[in-house]
Amino acid sequence: MKNSSNISANEILRPLKLSILFSILGEAVIFVVWGVLLYPEGNLLHKFLWTIVFCGFGMGAAIGSIIALFVMGKWKGVYAVIFCAELSGIVLGLLCNYLCFYLDMHFDYFGGKETPLLFVINGTVIATLGGALVGWLCFTEKGKRILNKLNM
Repeated sequence: MKNSSNISANEILRPLKLSILFSILGEAVIFVVWGVLLYPEGNLLHKFLWTIVFCGFGMGAAIGSIIALFVMGKWKGVYAVIFCAELSGIVLGLLCNYLCFYLDMHFDYFGGKETPLLFVINGTVIATLGGALVGWLCFTEKGKRILNKLNM
């Protein structure tokens, strides 16, 4: 569904801010569960930098920018939510996760060697759900009301 309304700077920054926030939160869960509890071997600082800084902040900023460029002002409602979920699922869940999987084959920090299917499914599901949440908050009326109440 096309949307031709004027877009404020705050609205443009919303997907970027939320994508970074949710990417960092998702990566924090991955860091704690996979990097500390299930597979505690290896350097915790390296694991933290990998998950929180490079993947969380970096890929959150990347997908937030992609959403701002390709969804903002073009789609709204359920179409935007689905498109955001698809973009995030493809960019983060498949492409980024593919890179991380092969890096983990070398570093063996997060169980990619021991549980490869679970490693890939975990990243893809988290990325897709996170993208849908960003889309819902940014591109539905109820989501926008929530963000406005939070002054975001």
